[in-house]
Amino acid sequence: MAGSNRSGDLADAQKSIPAGTLAAQLTTSFVYCSGVFLFAASYNNLFLRDKFGESVGGNLAVALLAWPHPLVIVIGSLLSTIGAGIQSLTGAPRLLQAIARDGIIPFLNVFEYSNSRNEPTKALFLTLTICECGILIGNLDHIAPILTMCFLMCYMFVNLACTLQSLLKTPNWRPRFRCYHWSMSLLGVLLCLAVMFISSWYYALASMALAGLIYKYIEFRGAEKEWGDGIRGLALSAARYSLLRLEEGPPHTKNWRPQILVLCKLNSDLVPKHRKLIAFASQLKAGK
Repeated sequence: MAGSNRSGDLADAQKSIPAGTLAAQLTTSFVYCSGVFLFAASYNNLFLRDKFGESVGGNLAVALLAWPHPLVIVIGSLLSTIGAGIQSLTGAPRLLQAIARDGIIPFLNVFEYSNSRNEPTKALFLTLTICECGILIGNLDHIAPILTMCFLMCYMFVNLACTLQSLLKTPNWRPRFRCYHWSMSLLGVLLCLAVMFISSWYYALASMALAGLIYKYIEFRGAEKEWGDGIRGLALSAARYSLLRLEEGPPHTKNWRPQILVLCKLNSDLVPKHRKLIAFASQLKAGK
């Protein structure tokens, strides 16, 4: 998602993001799978189960395979970590700034401003603070479940949005990817949910509860810009489907409801003259 986070800096985001995302996924998948096969070909299974490397004196297992010196792996790990951190510190503040500029979450409005060089300084400091909190935890086993839930929640909601937009057939949803189908997005939603609960069911429940609270907060306190949401679109689609079903056959007597049309004159201020007539019609329909 790194390319999507910086889509504003791309000349042709609609063309570059799909190609870059697929190329990045294929490249990283090849590198990770190669690492798995190389480890399996270099060590036996008993050594791979040695989590803390006690059998090699607490050293890095992969460093023992490095040539010409074990420091090659140490230096490479440091450079890779620094590069990933800088890349995250480059994309995350701009993403936070974009959310703040949309005005959908009121308390984030302070992070929408940039300095004279168009850098989101305040968002950068907040991102740096969050990263420092993760470093201070000091145990990757405690950080990994939190990061896993964040990424899986992100991917799940992206797939869910694609599924809803496809099923509702909204006019502004026109995906150009030839191999796209809504069933693949739905499969992505189910897979993300399954991995979340398999990894840690209590972290999964806490993440979903937090997402629900953020959604309700945006619904009641934010959302100054009305772009529409999938929940209302789903309700509209269900209502349209139910109305079309009524035309499939003659109505049954037990489902009959009175349909009252009230003709009432208006005065010069366009206010009904006989309001009690409207109240009487409302009473006939039990206020519905």
